[in-house]
Parts: sequence; C-alpha cells; structure tokens
Amino acid sequence: MAQFPMRRVFRGLWILLTLCTFSALPWMIVELRKQHFSVHYQAWFIAGVFVILAVSASIYEVAMHLEHYNRPALQIRVVRILWMVPIYAVDAWLSLRFSDARTYIDPLRECYEAFVIYNFYCYLMAYLEEEYGDVDAYYATRPPVPHPAPMDRLLRPWAPGADFFWETKRGVLAYVITRPLTTAVGVVTNLAGVYGDGEFRHDRAYPWLATVGSLSQTWALYCLILMYRATRQELAPIRPLAKFLVIKAVVFLTFWQSVGINLASKFDLLKPASWSTYDDDDIAAGLQNFLICLEMFAAAIAHAHAFPPRDYMDPNSQRPGFLKNVKVMFDVRDVVDDVQDVVTDTGDNIADMGRRTWKQAKNHTANLVQSPPSYLKGLFARDAKLRRKEGEGVPYSDEDSSPTRGSLHALLQRSQSRPGPISSSP
Repeated sequence: MAQFPMRRVFRGLWILLTLCTFSALPWMIVELRKQHFSVHYQAWFIAGVFVILAVSASIYEVAMHLEHYNRPALQIRVVRILWMVPIYAVDAWLSLRFSDARTYIDPLRECYEAFVIYNFYCYLMAYLEEEYGDVDAYYATRPPVPHPAPMDRLLRPWAPGADFFWETKRGVLAYVITRPLTTAVGVVTNLAGVYGDGEFRHDRAYPWLATVGSLSQTWALYCLILMYRATRQELAPIRPLAKFLVIKAVVFLTFWQSVGINLASKFDLLKPASWSTYDDDDIAAGLQNFLICLEMFAAAIAHAHAFPPRDYMDPNSQRPGFLKNVKVMFDVRDVVDDVQDVVTDTGDNIADMGRRTWKQAKNHTANLVQSPPSYLKGLFARDAKLRRKEGEGVPYSDEDSSPTRGSLHALLQRSQSRPGPISSSP
C-alpha cells in the first residue's frame, strides 16, 4: 500500500466527508422542517445525500480498478459489478423524485441486476481458467455434485466437467434473458392499464410477472450456489463467499423487500397521510426507492471490501492507459455472444425434442396399423360382420339391434365399460 499513497488520501477525504455529512444531517433536517418543506422534499434531500456518498465511493473504486488494470479478464467483471451501486442508487432517486416516470426508470435497474449475476458467474469462471486452464477437463474427473434437498428428488446430478458448467451457465443466462422480457411486458401492460403494480389479482400482470421473475432469479442464484459448491476449494483465494453474499444481498433482498412492501400496502398497513399527494401505489414505490437509496450507501462500502483494487495493484506491471481501459468497460460483445449461444442451444434442443416426438408418434402409429391390439380387432370384425348382414338383407338379431350393439360407435361404448377385450364372435 505504500506505493499508492494517493489512494489512502482519497479514502481519508471520503471518510471525512461522510462523517461531516452524517454529523450535519440532523441539523439539515431540522432546518428543512423549520422552512416548512414538505415530507416529499425532505425524503428527496435525505435520499440524495446517501446517493451522492454511495456513487462517489463506487466511482472511486471503479477508477482504481481501471487505473491498475492488470488482470483484464477478472477486473472487467469487477467493474461491471461495482457499477451496480451507482445505477441502483441514481435510478431509485430518480424514481423517488419523479414518481410519474418510474415505470420507465425502474426497468434499467431491474435489467442490470441480471447483468450483475451473469458477470459474477463469469468472474468466477475467468479466475478458474486463469489458474487451472481447461476447466472442463480439470473437473471432468471429479465426482458429480449432488443437488441439495429438495432438488435432489427432482433432478439428477449434472455430469462433471463441460455439462455441469454449461447447465449452470445456462441457468444464469436464462435470467439475463427473462428479466428484460418480463420488464418489457411490464411496461407494455402498464401502458395498457392492466399491470396493477402491487396488486395480487389474477387479472393483473404484476403477480404473474413477479412470479416468473422470482423463479428465474431463484434458479440463477441456485446455479451460482451449485457452482460454488463444486469449486469452493479452488476459488478460496479470491474469497468468493463474501462477494456472493454482497451481490445476493443487493439483488435478492431488494426484490423481496419490494414484494413485502407491496403486500403491506395490499393489507392497508401503509396508508397515505392527509398531507401527502401520494396514493397507495405511490407510497409503496416511494418507500421502496427511498430505502434503496439508503441501502446503496452500505452496499457501496460492502462492495469496496469484497472487490478491493489492492488485490490487483502491481507497481511493476505494464498496463494500458486509463482512457483505453474505460473504453473496454463498455464492450459487451461477450454478453451478446453468450446469449446467442444459449438461445441457439435451446432452440436446437426444442427442435430435437420435436423431431424425436414426431418420430415416436409415427412409429407408434405404424405399429398400430401393422398389429392392432386385440380389442381393436374385435371392434373392426364386429362392425364388418354387421355391414355384411345389411348387404345380404339379413335382419339383425335382437342382440344386434339393441342400442348397445349394431354399430362401431356402440361397440366402442361397450368396450369402455368392459374390463377386458371384446371378443370378435357374434
């Protein structure tokens, strides 16, 4: 750390600014109340203070990573993860300040959370590839990783090696694909007036989209956990558990916090006050965004400790210029390629399944024609004999002319009521 004194200086200045801000915050709130500012403005101001502190801390950490960009395969993922706090914080504050436009502001935050989960998975894979080379071959000789209960009763263990890593990657990327789709559907249904934010009704889109998003998110996190169980010994030097918990806390807890607030609003636990211009939906969304603004301050500190730039600092390394590293940060071709691979593979699997189903149906039909079951033979023989009697002018017997016999349809009805096959004799 002695080679990088400016980093300590900037950190000290940020800590001093934070302490001064928190010391002055109660006084500023009192002054706002004395000036008769509405509670809305007070919330915007308090949230804005936390957003400024969170964003400044995160941007500083990003700048340090780009300045000491010595392991690009790892640090590009770290930088994308660190941007989570500024995007969440600014997005939440804008939604809080401009509540009428939150339908168009929140989708950015919702889509980026899927992007963060994907980048964390790629971060772990990049480390394994740097340290162990061909990861698929390295893990191919390992025993299969069992699914934890209760999933072990539903799924067989994935084959170690390439199959295992492909299944976990596909589970993560499924959320990357699903989240923007559900967000887009949410925007469209909101414009159509059938979204019903926070309304748990079958004729509203919100509960269905929330369920799909929750299941997809849970499956992505499950795949991450399964991958960690399989590789935790090899990943131990980079402290993956702390990193995973930080990301999970932001992504998972904010989602369920939103669901909990909406449920509280549904059961009238949150009611607008007489001085407020907010309705029930605005109260729930405003509280969620206000809490996110405050929580991102803690998340920024947690991210700084989980993904410290000092892990990559090397004064003797040769690295590209800072501006060139900034350009690399916006290159997302790897994401596009991975999504295309998953979509192509899924399409191929669906096509193969369709071809197999069609082939099995054709074979089954051919077998029925060549050697029909005995009960079908009896039905066809009975019907043919009755038709011959009609052609020869032979009257039906009482049994043949009964309502339950004398036609193939009637015989089919009788066959359904009999436990055994129908005989072909008259």
